[in-house]
Amino acid sequence: MSLRIGVLCHDSVGGSARIALDMSVNLARRGHEVHLFARRPPLGVDEHPVGVFLHTLEPGGEGRPLTPRLDVHWPAADIERLARRVTSVARAVQLDVLHSHYAVPFVAVADLAARRLGATAPALVVTLHGTDVSLLGRHRTTRDLLHATLPSLDAVTTVSASHAALAARTFRLAGAPLVIPNFVDLRRFRPSRRRHLARGRPRVVHVSNFRPVKQPLAMARTFRAARREVDAELWLIGDGEGLPSALSLLERSGLGGDVRMFGLRLDVERILPDADVMLVTSRTESFCMAALEAAACGIPVVAPAVGGLPETVLHGRTGELYEPGDEAGAAAALARLLGDAALRCVMGEAALSHARRLSSAIVVSSYDRLYRDLLAGREGRVDAEAAPAA
Repeated sequence: MSLRIGVLCHDSVGGSARIALDMSVNLARRGHEVHLFARRPPLGVDEHPVGVFLHTLEPGGEGRPLTPRLDVHWPAADIERLARRVTSVARAVQLDVLHSHYAVPFVAVADLAARRLGATAPALVVTLHGTDVSLLGRHRTTRDLLHATLPSLDAVTTVSASHAALAARTFRLAGAPLVIPNFVDLRRFRPSRRRHLARGRPRVVHVSNFRPVKQPLAMARTFRAARREVDAELWLIGDGEGLPSALSLLERSGLGGDVRMFGLRLDVERILPDADVMLVTSRTESFCMAALEAAACGIPVVAPAVGGLPETVLHGRTGELYEPGDEAGAAAALARLLGDAALRCVMGEAALSHARRLSSAIVVSSYDRLYRDLLAGREGRVDAEAAPAA
């Protein structure tokens, strides 16, 4: 049985928007009718995917610049406008499920819509993706709002066991959210056919929005230290406020000529497969999509053992984890992998095997089952309420 599913998401290039868009496309391929709601068309939507209906408050506009900025501070008027749009569509097509990707401001939008729809409201689901817990959850207003509203939803999910525990503590939830991990499209992200051809020095890749939480200066210092042991290039994909200072450090260290900048890209899958090792230096990560995409390309990852990273990068098997703040340890692990092609190959194969267990086909099935279970539970409650007293 096909379902009518509403999806709320941001319009940036961030992980939550990408997962929401990819999930919408995958659900539509399964025969579901998907209605995607956003302030503007999410970046990467050049045309409407088959089976996905787009509802926005503003047009996208040609030539719209790519930006890593996630705009979560919506004025009340915009929350109201989107809630009205969701309510209108839900009534017209009788949505079965309304799934918010990222809590702020979409839990508020979904709550407004559900109140207006009353008994005809769809099942409400939210996925907590990352900074909606780790950053916004530090602010009392947001924390109290989500403490009050999350328990009223039909389901709360998040992307790693670590993040589920953090969300339960932050929002004082009675139970931890359901863990459904992020996923990767194995048709887009796959190993390069040129991987085993002879080529020059190995390549370290760092994919980032270069915000403080990604610790771009730590990335630069770690590469600098590893370069004392092994000759290598550094590929930087992304943009953000911390990029200039990282580049300045590398220039002052005499490594400016060893850095290749790709900027903010929507086609990371065209670049990533030709790298050799991914370096992650984040202060925290709920999951780390970049690490999973590297794994799907057969690339081992060096990353800190924080947040959901130990669930994405399997230490000693698909990459190397180091203790938070241990830049010397990170540089040693990076140098070890850069200097040992055979080890990179073994870990890369294990990484690819791990990524296959987190493919879009497998993980989207988990959401599909969740939706059906929620709707079946609702039907069961209705039947029980309608049954005559014994």
